[in-house]
Order: sequence, then C-alpha cells, then structure tokens
Amino acid sequence: MRWGLGMLLGMLALPALADVRVTVDDHEGRADRVPVISVEGLAVAEVVQVRLSMQDSRGQRWQSQAALRADLQGRVDTSRSGSEQGSYRGVDPGGLIWSMQPQQGKASALPLHLPRAGDGLGFQAASFELEVERAGSVVARRTLQRHLMLPGVRAQRVEIDGREAHLYLPTGLQPDARMPALVALGGAEGGFDGGDLYAAWLASNGYVALSVAWYRGPGVPKDLIEVPLETVRDAVHWLQRHPGVDRGRVGLLGGSWGGIVTLATAVHLPELRAAVSWVGSPAPFRGIARDVAPADFRALDRSPLSWQGRPLPWLPYREDVDWGRPGPQWQPALHAALLPIETIAARTLWIGGGDDRLGDSGVMMAVAQRRLAAAGRGDRDRFLYYPDAGHLITPLLQPATHRSDVGPYIQVGGTAEGHARADREVGPAVLAFLAEAL
Repeated sequence: MRWGLGMLLGMLALPALADVRVTVDDHEGRADRVPVISVEGLAVAEVVQVRLSMQDSRGQRWQSQAALRADLQGRVDTSRSGSEQGSYRGVDPGGLIWSMQPQQGKASALPLHLPRAGDGLGFQAASFELEVERAGSVVARRTLQRHLMLPGVRAQRVEIDGREAHLYLPTGLQPDARMPALVALGGAEGGFDGGDLYAAWLASNGYVALSVAWYRGPGVPKDLIEVPLETVRDAVHWLQRHPGVDRGRVGLLGGSWGGIVTLATAVHLPELRAAVSWVGSPAPFRGIARDVAPADFRALDRSPLSWQGRPLPWLPYREDVDWGRPGPQWQPALHAALLPIETIAARTLWIGGGDDRLGDSGVMMAVAQRRLAAAGRGDRDRFLYYPDAGHLITPLLQPATHRSDVGPYIQVGGTAEGHARADREVGPAVLAFLAEAL
C-alpha cells in the first residue's frame, strides 16, 4: 500500500503530458551539422527516452536510443545531458546519429540514404524520425530532414572537350557574382558518384563546384591504369572560364584516389589556390584493372596515372614495409614514388585516419608532413589527423557502428567512436581551411 501511494504521488508530481515541448536546433537541416534536441516541461531529475530512427537505401530500419535525465529546470538537451543507458553513454551531441544500429539484416558501412533527384544530379534529403517517450508513453514525434544538398542549390550537366561533367551552383548566385570554386573528384569507385557528393556539399556551403569523372566515365579510361591527369587540368581551366567564378580563387578537392589525383594535378597547376587530399597519399599506389562492374578490383604493377603521355612512378605493394619508416632498403622506392608536393603552389590540406587499413592515409600524411616541413613551406599546409578513424571519413553525420563492414576482402579500419568524431569535425575544418585559402 505504501509503495502504491508513493507511485501515485510521483505520478501526480509529473507535469501534464501536454506541457512537454520538444525543439530541434537543426542548422537548416544540414547533414554536416549536429542537430541539438531539447525536451522541456519535465519534472526535476525525470528520465525520458529519446529515440532516433531512419531507413537506409535497402529499406532497413536503423535506430538509436538514449535515456536522458532532466536538469533542475526540467529540461534535457542532447548537447549537455548525458545518456545513462541506450546505444551510447555520456554527453555526446551526435550520439543519437552515430550510434544507430540496424534492427535486422545486413548492415551498411555508409547507410545514410540520400536519394537522387529526378534529374540524376541532385540529392534529396535524408529523413530521421524522432520519438520522446515519457513514463512508458510516446509524448512527441518529429521528422528531421537532413540535407547534403540544400534547397536552392542548382545542378546541371555541362560538357568539357566532349566529356560530361556536373556543375553545382550555390543558392542565390547572382549573374554578376564571381565566386570561389573547386573541382571535386571521387575515389577508386570511379564515375561521378563520389565527386557529386563532394560537389553538392561544397555548393551547399557557398562554392561553385564541378564534379568530374576522371576515370570510369564518358571519354576516360575504364581502368585505373595510366589515367591522364589532363582530364582534371581541363576541368580546372573550364571552371576558371565560367562567368560565375573568380578565376583567381579555384581549388581542387578529392577523396581517396581522388586525393592522390588532386595532388598529382596540383603539381602542374600553379594557378590553383587550394588542394585538399581527403584520405589520399603523396605517392600513387599501383594501378587497378576493373574486370567486372561495379567493384572487382584487380591490382596490377602498372602506373595508375600519366602526365603528357608519360606514366607516373608508383609505390610498390609491400605488406611488410611501414612506409612511414621504410628503412634504408625501401627508402629509395618511396623517394622515387613521391610526387614533388613541395613544388605545389597551392595551399594544401591533408586528411588522414590513424587506423586506415585501405589507403594508410594517416601514415602517408605523416610522410607528406615531413617532406613539406623539410621544404620550409611554413604554414601553407594543414593536417587533420583522426587517430581512431579508418578510410571512410565523410563530411556527413551518419551511423558509424558498422563503418568497417565493407566486405570480407577489403579492410578499411577505424572504430565507431573514431569515425563519429571525424565525421563531426572534418567538414567544419575543411570549410574553415577553404575560407582562408580561397
């Protein structure tokens, strides 16, 4: 009887369900920013359950949950309130996003679903469902729209010397404007997908961006073997001639193999102001033959890239060599394969994962850092190092719990928490660098 009376009094002490208010500071729904969720109108020290869910491209449901305790004002706030139970623990503003788990079936490494628009160029928003449960009842539901490509960004197909490219223009671009601009390059997957993602993200942050299929696209090689860097050079020159671009404020940004291509091209383009190597390398690796689409990679001891018809040197494949400390036996091979990055006129930004088991970007970034420091370049170069991240670092906040699950034959490395930190920090850091450099 005493227990029942205490429970009744406790229930009477709770504010009415209608008094509970949920707000979301979602930064215009940008997928590269952390949405802050607040619940007000609670009792002091009351615990509520906050759940977030979404569907990936296969229709599989992902969900996270946090038990959050109200403060003395009867309020919980994901930027200040620590999760006591659930899919993550402690204070973590992005915890509800990165800690999501698939509810059944096989997990995806990068599950954020950003459907293509009808034109095949744009990206629709990803949808998340938010629920707040109090005393066993759901008292609030909200739908969160997370945009890679903000409403108002325009995309169009253009032609460069007979080859298709994709141009992304920021919101509110005026006819007489002269904007900073970048060419965006994807990785070893080839084609447009990776470059389009970077370009849409850049345009959503105020840059004119041009996505180029530097290989596995129209008019370029299907294999990563002696791919001509002139394709990227021509894209830079086309962008410089665009009437909406300030030709003196043009840069290159590429991810993974696109980061290598960025550096290899920047060596020959003194007019570039910025070059961003996103988990790339200062030395090309060996070439790749693509026997069966979309992802049958067969490495070959052939040069992956060429300039003016001449193949570039590449780094030999040696599992037993740490290229950060190759020793006297392998130092000549490293020296021969290194791009002359110290001659790059542009300011450079390097992004590396300390547990990158695919491209060894953390180690190769350290190699680049030593070479650039020895050349006395001062503060022209910046380095972003994420010790617990692997190869798949993205500028978008999305579940990281299965980031390493890309298949039995390819290892990408990294922990969920390490990738969550990298995803949260890398986008703003890259944009800050570009604001300085361009």
